[in-house]
Amino acid sequence: MPKKKLGEQTGNSCAAHCTAIAVAELVDMDFIVRKEYIEGNLWTAIQFRTCGDPMVDYLALEKNSDPRLIVDLVKNRWGYKGVRAALKCDETQKNAALPYITDMKLKLGLEGLFNMLKGSGTVATIALQEGVYYNCAYLVFKGAKAAGGKYTGMHNMLVTMQKGVTWFYNSNEVTPNWGKPTNWKEIENQNLTPPQSAASYVFTGVAVEIRK
Repeated sequence: MPKKKLGEQTGNSCAAHCTAIAVAELVDMDFIVRKEYIEGNLWTAIQFRTCGDPMVDYLALEKNSDPRLIVDLVKNRWGYKGVRAALKCDETQKNAALPYITDMKLKLGLEGLFNMLKGSGTVATIALQEGVYYNCAYLVFKGAKAAGGKYTGMHNMLVTMQKGVTWFYNSNEVTPNWGKPTNWKEIENQNLTPPQSAASYVFTGVAVEIRK
């Protein structure tokens, strides 16, 4: 099973945590799994930049991470170690995730964002491959189940398959750990350690694949 982990994320730095942990797992670079480096360096390098698109500008204001910048960062910083990254956009999963959003304006914004990202990446139906790490973007809902829950934003989690077993890592837990999801595309009833309350996650279809 994967072993690298950190303390709870600060702010919306989840994608940066996932990136560093994936790289450290692949090439055993423990020194990059440090919170001050991840949040003071990696996170600032991969945040969305304002561009006039309302959805992108909102994500930039929230300091969410742009998967295209994650791909570039992995290639530029760790490509010399043989680490590779690629953007994957799963159209089938996007269509499964969007019905959970009841606000039509938000739904159209998220679909537009997906289509924009798809244009710069690879369209794929994502099937987990052995030993590959997937930095996945999820919709977050307050509640034990996504259906009927209140949408609260976007969040990244790290997913991998090791010896045929699927694992996921959620950096916004009080004590993050690797767990085994029943269904990695819809992870329910998480964040149960006080003072947190139950949250559920639905995979958007957008992921950065990180591998050697």
